[in-house]
Amino acid sequence: MEKKKDLYHNINRPLYLQLKDILIEQIKAGELQPGDIIPGERKLAEIYDISRVTVRKCIAYMVEEGYLIRKQGKDTVIADRKINHRLGLLLGIAEELSETEQNVQIRELRQGYTIPPTKVADALNLDENIQVFFFDRIVYSEGKPVILNYSYVSPRIGKMLEGMNFNTARVFIHLEHCGYNLSYAEQNITAGLCRKEESQYLEYEQGQPVLIITRTTYVETGVPILYEKSVYRGDAYQYSVKLYRKLQKGEN
Repeated sequence: MEKKKDLYHNINRPLYLQLKDILIEQIKAGELQPGDIIPGERKLAEIYDISRVTVRKCIAYMVEEGYLIRKQGKDTVIADRKINHRLGLLLGIAEELSETEQNVQIRELRQGYTIPPTKVADALNLDENIQVFFFDRIVYSEGKPVILNYSYVSPRIGKMLEGMNFNTARVFIHLEHCGYNLSYAEQNITAGLCRKEESQYLEYEQGQPVLIITRTTYVETGVPILYEKSVYRGDAYQYSVKLYRKLQKGEN
């Protein structure tokens, strides 16, 4: 690896973050590809005239953020990055993916009206045999299908959505522009196995592990407005959450 840029010792940005910026830039530019081995700590320290401690700190951060994989007793390699979602934020799929640094596309499969499964009707507080508006989408990351999303809304809300281009539409933002203040959601995350239909859309072997996430989104008044079921390839998605410890009484 040749030095592409210099690191500056007299600016506010720490050296380990400057090195991280350079390596990420090389990853985005395709100069470093998934599976490529990066130079060792000693070599990077020599190239950029920094300490091995600084290099080690940079690598640790990049491993934590999913850019690198450190193999025990072996080399550190460029990761085939997963889409990362932070728990605790209420975002629509398009909003969530717009925050990533990856090449992401959404493809609409179909939309229309249907009698929903009982679970969907219950979540939306609808009587049985009431049609709902649905739209199904596939999410691609770097050209690979990673999420299969099924979404349902009541027929009243459906009138505002029908005919939309769900390849590009930001559903949450559209609903908010229509006067619906989305407030919170109830979400369940479970493990599952990829079924036949899902395997065809996700180009993923049937029986392989998937994450199944169901979510009901509510407006400020507590009325459910949107029910979603999303199936995520187990090899292409990860969730992250920051945990805080509550100090117990009597602890110092």
